[in-house]
Amino acid sequence: MKVALDTSVVVAGLVEDHPHHARAAYWLRARRKVQCVASWHAYAEAWAVLTALPIEPRVTGDVAAGVLERLRRTVSFVSPRTTTYPAAVARCSARGLRSGAVYDALHLVTAEAEGSDLFLTFNVQDFARLAEPGGPRIAAPADPPGAAR
Repeated sequence: MKVALDTSVVVAGLVEDHPHHARAAYWLRARRKVQCVASWHAYAEAWAVLTALPIEPRVTGDVAAGVLERLRRTVSFVSPRTTTYPAAVARCSARGLRSGAVYDALHLVTAEAEGSDLFLTFNVQDFARLAEPGGPRIAAPADPPGAAR
């Protein structure tokens, strides 16, 4: 199974104090039969978010870069294809969406191009409006097996 991750899942999985940490971190760990992918755009967004978090001590650019580099052991960050950006723009335009919706579209178009079966995000509605028939199922990460409820 190939699982694509949105920036919201990457960041939550990396920040232990994040309210969704356990749900996201489960997917960031290497496991059999699951290949996790994310766009390089998610890598850059995650760095931006990590370095802007209002936590003490502040996350420096070097620390954020190091954390993301270690994450590359379990998540494959994929480059956009020549059609990725035009497809994302066209999808937003066709749906009457504007502004930052194009960044969500970049993640989803990349996941589709990679043949992902599942797209995980904590912003399901933002991505559901961009979904195409036959694309990956869009869902929020569930509680990991064995988690206290």
